[in-house]
Amino acid sequence: MHTKPTETIMLAQLKTPLTPPTTSLAPTLRRWYMIVNGNQHRPDLCAAQPGFTKPFMLSEALIPQVRTVACLIAAERLAFDAPTPEHITTEADWFAARILVLGVKVFHLDVTLIPMMKSANQRAQAFARKHGLPFTPAQMRMSLHAGRPQQMLVMETDDSGHNDIGLVGNSLALRRQIATRHHLLQA
Repeated sequence: MHTKPTETIMLAQLKTPLTPPTTSLAPTLRRWYMIVNGNQHRPDLCAAQPGFTKPFMLSEALIPQVRTVACLIAAERLAFDAPTPEHITTEADWFAARILVLGVKVFHLDVTLIPMMKSANQRAQAFARKHGLPFTPAQMRMSLHAGRPQQMLVMETDDSGHNDIGLVGNSLALRRQIATRHHLLQA
């Protein structure tokens, strides 16, 4: 497969760990509340629900690396001798991209999403293996969504010492951290 320069940059960034490894046996995890408003395969998730605020919120739309990797993962399944489907990415592609780009260790999801999570880990592992990227499978904690907007994803990553600087500030800081891992793409 021919790799374009922008894809090469993205793959190089993913090869550099987001945070340095910790020496403790049980790493400290940071819980993030991410608005998945960039997840266009599910238009029902894009409806605004104002008034929901938590510490350490993120906006996926402000972290374009997730979309790029989700599309690259999905593109590997496309049959170029057939018409392009209306929706290229699936929910599992987006979760696989979040695992690889954000280093998500735990997703808090409804029990009905176990098969999707299994597919996401498999896709992330296959993509990581093919491109020489680090991979650690994400785990799933059963979670009820009562009181939480539908477009809100609760996830945990290694704690890199971020301070909570609001939805936009957190998103841009994480975006810059991802982009500067390899110093090739500045956010």
